Amino acid sequence: MGHCCTLLLLALAGPVAAQQGSAVEAIAVARAGRFDSALALLARARSADPGDAEVRLAQARVLGWAGRQREAIALFDSILAVSPANSDAMVGLGYVYHWQRREGAAKKLADQALELDSANTDAQELRRAIRTRTRGTVDVSANWSNDSDHNTNFWQTLALSTPLTGDVRILATAGILEASDRVRDARRYGAEAGLGWAFGRVELSGLAGARRLEPDGGTSRTAATYRANLGWHPDPRLGLAAGYARYPFDEIASLIGRDLDIESLEGGFDARIARGLMLGGGLGRQWLSDGNRRTDGRAAITHEIGRHFSIGANGRALGYRQPGIGYFSPDRFHLLEGTAAVRVRRDAWNGRLSGGLGGQQIGRGSDTQAEWHVEAGAGRDWGDGNRIEAFGGVTNSAVSSTTGAFRYRTAGIALRLGL
Repeated sequence: MGHCCTLLLLALAGPVAAQQGSAVEAIAVARAGRFDSALALLARARSADPGDAEVRLAQARVLGWAGRQREAIALFDSILAVSPANSDAMVGLGYVYHWQRREGAAKKLADQALELDSANTDAQELRRAIRTRTRGTVDVSANWSNDSDHNTNFWQTLALSTPLTGDVRILATAGILEASDRVRDARRYGAEAGLGWAFGRVELSGLAGARRLEPDGGTSRTAATYRANLGWHPDPRLGLAAGYARYPFDEIASLIGRDLDIESLEGGFDARIARGLMLGGGLGRQWLSDGNRRTDGRAAITHEIGRHFSIGANGRALGYRQPGIGYFSPDRFHLLEGTAAVRVRRDAWNGRLSGGLGGQQIGRGSDTQAEWHVEAGAGRDWGDGNRIEAFGGVTNSAVSSTTGAFRYRTAGIALRLGL
């Protein structure tokens, strides 16, 4: 009799164990980025037992990770309608809201989950992620650059972002540039302030300010600056952006002494077209106060290989209506390169190394030249979003330098602190 009971219990437990195994296996497959395979496993498990709570919860999680957020929200809601005290579903739904930048709703769910279980590590991580995104930050950086035309710049910047209301932030920036070349020195002082608004899939920001330009031996002037940016994510896998700006053309010492201003209008997109495959591009138009105009376009594709590596291709084209005085202004510039990058992380430390190799054409009818660039950085994270990083790079891309120099070098250090 005991043997028969054991067989009966095993027979009854077998399907339950199989369903739980399917959920665990599907989560592991999804964490590897194979969302379609994970969802197929879960669909088969649900067809065998449509009411299995673990399978439904796993399916909702994977839908969220795959960017199918509407479906994920609907499934999480149905789980909570049946089990209002399911803290795992609360946290899962909270993460979807967090990815949609609905931080108030996400925080409410994280708090509810922690009321049920104060040791819930997933809820603690969610609340930490919400705090990192919504709190104020201060960014400080010091940067240096030099090109083979002997233009040397050293500049420091300070940026502040702090919440005003739930969806609105106060934005402010300030900076000092010290520039020199073989025959002159010059300085630039600037500051801007404005507001940023983020709600759901839309982000909007606008800032206004002024720059004081002081060339040695020349006439100083003060110029107004304006910029506005609009970002929209109609789908979690697609981002669109547009921006307008007006500012002085003051990137090197010789231009700080010129009475030149720029108006700029740009648009672009980033799209995840397949697992690990990103496509981006943009178009821009600039109007210079000396009557010149520039049109440019760019495109890039990147394929992520595992957690640490990526390869891709990058292209850019631009052209000016006429040659400008004192700045790089070819009638046509083309660049096409292959790129590769590696990223490593160990505990709080992280590093990156990237580079590209290709060709560039400077001016209509000219020969194609070899083009390359190398960049590296290393940093450390601590607390909730605090970070320090040192970085540097070198390239022979003519478009990297305002004068089209054949070698351009840059280095710097950046610090981010949470308020």
